Amino acid sequence: MVPDVLWELFQWVAPEAPTRRQDGGRRRHGDREVLAAIAFVATSDCTWQQLPAASFGPSGATAHRRFTEWTKARVWAKLHPPVRSRRGPRRRRPGKLHADKGCDFAHLRRWLSKRGIGHRIARRVGTSQRLGRHRWTIERTMSWLAGCRRLHRRYERKAEHLLAFTSIACTLSCYRRLAC
Repeated sequence: MVPDVLWELFQWVAPEAPTRRQDGGRRRHGDREVLAAIAFVATSDCTWQQLPAASFGPSGATAHRRFTEWTKARVWAKLHPPVRSRRGPRRRRPGKLHADKGCDFAHLRRWLSKRGIGHRIARRVGTSQRLGRHRWTIERTMSWLAGCRRLHRRYERKAEHLLAFTSIACTLSCYRRLAC
């Protein structure tokens, strides 16, 4: 579930494991095992309780606890690789956003313009002839994100957990495309 290259990237951004007192207790599961369990939950349609502990090692509660720790430490945002532009330095935000008619709102256009992100959003009125050339990029990206089955249903109550799963889906999609 976690290839070596992705594991090396993860080790750079993962926080150090806390030290434990020597009072005994269970050993801490390895980060790679827990990352594999989190990736399984993200890509499958199972809940944390349905995670097969026999296959991964940590239980669903342990994986969820570590997921929450790493979400608070912003590991997922750091893990998602910066966008490589055709020219110039790497950047963290896109140069342009393509969207369909469902995103045609004035406040979204202002929000994008304020952040210096160009936009190509189809208008609700009239035809969208010019967007048709770029429609495949939107559909392709949505199909890549559909590989993260966790995003189909919103199991997460906290918005930061949903954002974390979105970032995990983007990271896994980018890794799969770069590995090909």
